[in-house]
Amino acid sequence: MHQLSQFAQYTAEVLAGERAPGQMRNLFCGTAYERLVRRAGDYAASVHRPRVSGTVMRNETDASVFEVSAVVACGPRHRALAMRVVFAQYAWLCTHIETDLEGGRVPCGRVGVRRRGRRVA
Repeated sequence: MHQLSQFAQYTAEVLAGERAPGQMRNLFCGTAYERLVRRAGDYAASVHRPRVSGTVMRNETDASVFEVSAVVACGPRHRALAMRVVFAQYAWLCTHIETDLEGGRVPCGRVGVRRRGRRVA
């Protein structure tokens, strides 16, 4: 399942602002892609590139559907990433993505920076 670990790494790079979201467009369904674009850059750390340091894959029903959870090291902080992926026509497709920033937590390396019209504490 190296492909899914690599998928998580590429997604983490988008979340860190190291990869353009458009490079992943064909690998995400509509709503999942919109969420990825909204979160792009939120894992940015001042110096360190993101590294997926742990990936857990689980499927309970069908060999073509997986839940992927990953720990993403971005500088001194670690972030969480979860995705649901399905195998569709020769490639994995992300149908749902969640990050640890969904509840409004402060992004890595962005303390005190204005973000979309509001100040991040």
